[in-house]
Amino acid sequence: MRACVLVVALAFAPWPAQAQLALPGAVAPTAEGEVLAPPKPQAAARGKSSSGAMTISRPKPPAESAVLGQTLSLNGTRGALQIERNGADLRAVRLALAGAKVSRPNQACEVVMGEDAPIALKPLGSPDGASRFELQSSACPILLDLLGGAVRVSTPFGACVFLQADCRADVAGVWGPPGASFSESQIKTFERERAGLEKSVQARFRTLLGRAKKDPELATTLVKEQADFAAARARTCRDYEREETHGFCALRLTEARDLSLNLRLAETPEPKDSKGKAEAKTETVAKKRVAPRPAAASPMDTPPPQPGLY
Repeated sequence: MRACVLVVALAFAPWPAQAQLALPGAVAPTAEGEVLAPPKPQAAARGKSSSGAMTISRPKPPAESAVLGQTLSLNGTRGALQIERNGADLRAVRLALAGAKVSRPNQACEVVMGEDAPIALKPLGSPDGASRFELQSSACPILLDLLGGAVRVSTPFGACVFLQADCRADVAGVWGPPGASFSESQIKTFERERAGLEKSVQARFRTLLGRAKKDPELATTLVKEQADFAAARARTCRDYEREETHGFCALRLTEARDLSLNLRLAETPEPKDSKGKAEAKTETVAKKRVAPRPAAASPMDTPPPQPGLY
């Protein structure tokens, strides 16, 4: 009898608190009456939208400071271009254009502008990814795209002709430092940068081509543009001084192409998959639909009892 009483007493006696096993992700119990605050939502991944798709923003143009105060030449050898900042504006403080005489094409000539009065550069935004400016000169209207340490010059009306100076100058192309001015370390950096840009251009081109899968005409245009870019780059850079050694001109034009594709991606919306949305909606409606109940058997469907079986 004493043994039974002892067992019952031990069973109802308070046991010492035991250590609890904490599992990964487990939440500690709250005290009675305490309210647990809801967990904070996780921030969206950087560079992604809430749906998980990669978001593409407008490209940031190369810094203008990369060309300020430098002396740039067409193909690294011909003429001279110096750009400086005047408050919030840019201006060409020296523009020397090398060409050939109109009357005697076999004789060289040069026209110098901006030394007496700097020429203003009118900002035109970044319609192709890089910051673009227009030289405010009726004698030689040209467009300048500022790249990383170089300027890509284009002319809306072809070569610049100065009748009073009897000089005709072709100014379109890449204006940059002399080809012999790059060190070995700079050349290695150029190689790494160009390899990365080549991959980026290919990736952006494939993404843009994928968005044009429902527009065969646009897809054909994109493929042609990509092929024309490679040919135009080779044609433009073949005369740059020692291009085969440093590849600076090709690097800068690849940079411009990458900026252009990035801008087009930012302005081109992703195609909507109408078929996939329709299928998802049909599946949702099917899940909500309740299965019909089986019809109850009518008295006419019950077979009559047969004699002799009961």
